[in-house]
Amino acid sequence: MKFTVAVAELERLFKATVERPRKTDTVTLSACAGHVFIECRGDVAGIESPVIRDGAVTLSAQKFRDLLRTYKDMGALTFDGGAEGLHIETLPMRVLGYDPHPKPLAEL
Repeated sequence: MKFTVAVAELERLFKATVERPRKTDTVTLSACAGHVFIECRGDVAGIESPVIRDGAVTLSAQKFRDLLRTYKDMGALTFDGGAEGLHIETLPMRVLGYDPHPKPLAEL
């Protein structure tokens, strides 16, 4: 998966699905059909965004939230993920799972 999205939009999506993640919570970050989705605990939020390559990664909700906070002053971030991990700009992050052919998680 590969896409670029505004940090503020991604934070809004994250907060719409999980305000206070528990240690065991995971999020699925999906990019497909010209949209970016975040799913956590059965809640889904999405936005339109240019998607270069479809895919979905599952990762720790707490770690992802903490990572977003470190980038809050940046305008946009490029995400590049696969089975080997997720790269946010140049920072690597371990993923718990990868799906190269995700389906849209919601109708927007």
